[in-house]
Amino acid sequence: MNENATNALSAGGWLERLTQLATRQHVHLSSLSQKDGRDLELVLASAALHFPAQQLLTEPQANEVLKGFLAGAGSFLDTDHVELRRWLVDFGFVGRSDYGADYRRGALPEWLRGAAEQLSAHALAEAVLSATHTRAAEREARKQAWLAKAAQAVEVTEGVVATRVDDEMFMRLALDQAHNAWALGEVPVGAVIVKDGQVLATGFNQPIGNADPTAHAEIQAIRAAAEMLGNYRLSHCELYVTLEPCAMCAGAIQHARIRRVVFGANDPKTGACGSVVDLFAEAKLNHHATVRAGVLADECGALLSRFFAERRELRRGGSLPADAEIGDGTE
Repeated sequence: MNENATNALSAGGWLERLTQLATRQHVHLSSLSQKDGRDLELVLASAALHFPAQQLLTEPQANEVLKGFLAGAGSFLDTDHVELRRWLVDFGFVGRSDYGADYRRGALPEWLRGAAEQLSAHALAEAVLSATHTRAAEREARKQAWLAKAAQAVEVTEGVVATRVDDEMFMRLALDQAHNAWALGEVPVGAVIVKDGQVLATGFNQPIGNADPTAHAEIQAIRAAAEMLGNYRLSHCELYVTLEPCAMCAGAIQHARIRRVVFGANDPKTGACGSVVDLFAEAKLNHHATVRAGVLADECGALLSRFFAERRELRRGGSLPADAEIGDGTE
């Protein structure tokens, strides 16, 4: 990895980038080494700052330090303290004695040294915690705003209030999740899982950031819902997603026994609800979810179109490498 003093990062820039990275979940260290490797260096340096300067730690003490980092500023990482310790030692951010029994903070890259003098482990953890709480509050506020809007639109017929919330409202919540994906440079697809008229879990595309080809919006939401319920069966749930599920996601929906699927835009390249294949109509399969297509299709499709157009423009302008994927399946 390159050290570039002319590109030195300020303490504020360090905190800003770390909190941006923390918007992701289950991030692999290997995925941070892409491009110029600065994100990996930043994260490893953040972990190294948790080691007291000029102090030797035993291996158990070093382990406790790294566990504290992973519980705070590094909570978005998909690793454990042992693997993280190996990365730190291999890249020189933490030094180890000849006998391998003692650890100390190593030399940080030149472009981070100035900022490191102004930061502490506590400041890093506080920044990530504050950003995480802020994002959670913003998402909850957006969800409640949509719920309030839907409640105002409930029909009253002969004095009886309809209790079933409109599919469009939940699809707009899924669109909100899709915007979260766009903010991270992922193809903007969002999903929401609903049970008994209440939002149970949400998800958005994260295969790039998580280095996980299975991290589609539907899979993310299904995993979260199953964890929330403590059950791998989601029999009484409905799934809303802005793009027609692919074969992988359709299979997961079937295994989860989700009873109803509502999607926005059709996917003529990989759609498994009728565009390419229709797995939910396959008689040989033992679960058949009810499917409703085309809810807010224009808005869902327009969001994807704008994203791909922006990616192409960025590549033409040189902001993306010439060989960077656009994400629309044409590569």
